Amino acid sequence: MKKVKVGIVGLGELGSVHANNLRFKIPNAELIAICGVPAEKEKLEKLKAEWDIPYCFYDFAEMIKLPELEAVVISSSTAAHHEHALAAIQAGKHVFIEKPTGLNEQECMEIEQAAAASDKIFTVGFMRRHDPSYAEAKRRIDAGEIGTPILFRGYSLDPEWVAEYLAKRAAKNGCWFIDMTVHDYDLARWFLGSEAETVYALGGAYAYPVFAETNDVDNGYALMKFKNGACAFYYSGRTAAHGSHVETEIVGTKGMIRICDEPRRDRIKAYTKDGIVEKCLNLYLERWGEAYYLEMQHFIDAVEQGTQLEITAHDGTMATKMGMLTQESYVSGELKKF
Repeated sequence: MKKVKVGIVGLGELGSVHANNLRFKIPNAELIAICGVPAEKEKLEKLKAEWDIPYCFYDFAEMIKLPELEAVVISSSTAAHHEHALAAIQAGKHVFIEKPTGLNEQECMEIEQAAAASDKIFTVGFMRRHDPSYAEAKRRIDAGEIGTPILFRGYSLDPEWVAEYLAKRAAKNGCWFIDMTVHDYDLARWFLGSEAETVYALGGAYAYPVFAETNDVDNGYALMKFKNGACAFYYSGRTAAHGSHVETEIVGTKGMIRICDEPRRDRIKAYTKDGIVEKCLNLYLERWGEAYYLEMQHFIDAVEQGTQLEITAHDGTMATKMGMLTQESYVSGELKKF
């Protein structure tokens, strides 16, 4: 079997998941290079040895010079996405990039234009579309099961015990209306089949005032109208006491579909002195493990077969644009038009 030779930049929490999938779970992929910053040298050299990876780099520009390298996975900080994406495209590599594609619309547009001018695959890590439950919901909606979709409701909540960590990385990854809610913007476009028209956002740094220093929120809410008349409501937070909670509802003219309305870890109910207790998902990696694997498998298959993927750089641009306007609405307190 011919294997697609892949390199990855960014071996943080999510990058490590992608690397593990490429190295051990995707049979038609060969992870030949990893790249990080010098401060991670001990970690990366250990990984290189234990996983038998041929190359380890601390300069992305050097990694993409490898002539045998066919595809690149970009899982670096959002602040580095623009530089890394343009360099990979110019080097003639197939690209998988984590969301958001850039910190602002201009960065995303430049990436989109470069990707459009290339004959290589460029896709964005909106993993929720690959999750079996979301894919099935899309199939059933497209089949007319709930009539015409008119409302999207998305809850994307991180557990409160990661809030301080998220505050430290906010400057590099963008505000919460961009960094987290970007997944829901993408899903709303996908399910509602339209582009955004107006948005109004509210919220605040209720529990962690440190977020207010960058006009950010620990809990934020937005109402968005789409050009086809449909609407979307988004709630994104960092203080969920019960754990990681992603819930989606699509309301149609003939019914509705809900996905994961209760973030249960399993089907067990414990009857104890504390009452009836069900354990919830701890972190996002626990919920989306299968989706992360599937999206990477689909990317490798597309590279191997020379086929295009549904999610493109344009989807990354539109989701980021939606996030930027939502953030502007929050800061100004005004309705914003796209």
